[in-house]
Amino acid sequence: MGEVLYAAPQFGPQPRRTSRSVSTVARVLIVDADPAALAAISQALLSEGHMTTTAFDAGAALAVAERMGPFELLITDVRMTPIDGVELAETLRESDPQLQVLYVTNTHDELFGRALPLSEDDDVLEKPFSEGELVDAVASLLYWHRPRRPR
Repeated sequence: MGEVLYAAPQFGPQPRRTSRSVSTVARVLIVDADPAALAAISQALLSEGHMTTTAFDAGAALAVAERMGPFELLITDVRMTPIDGVELAETLRESDPQLQVLYVTNTHDELFGRALPLSEDDDVLEKPFSEGELVDAVASLLYWHRPRRPR
């Protein structure tokens, strides 16, 4: 098994866009093996005022969640090895059943190849997606699906 790598947490105040600001600021764990996608997703959410932490694989995500959790939202690529995004979400929900999940997939066909265990706390976003589509999907999950978690 290879070495587990993860990026440093990216917490801190960030400027908000007034045209689409989300009323619910959340702690978001983002998992994707593609460094460019990871950075783009993180930056888009930071600009909305969210606090993000990133990981390159499920093993690193589990380690980060243990140290820094809980998170309100997990954004994960569906296709990862050896643990895929669905298994990662299931594992994290064992200790945090309120975790919401935004699954990111590379192809529309993948959605029909495997049944994702979607609930009202889950959504799917197909790559490529715009920053606006990402922000809208996150806002929909955080604002419409569940009240904020008590601190």
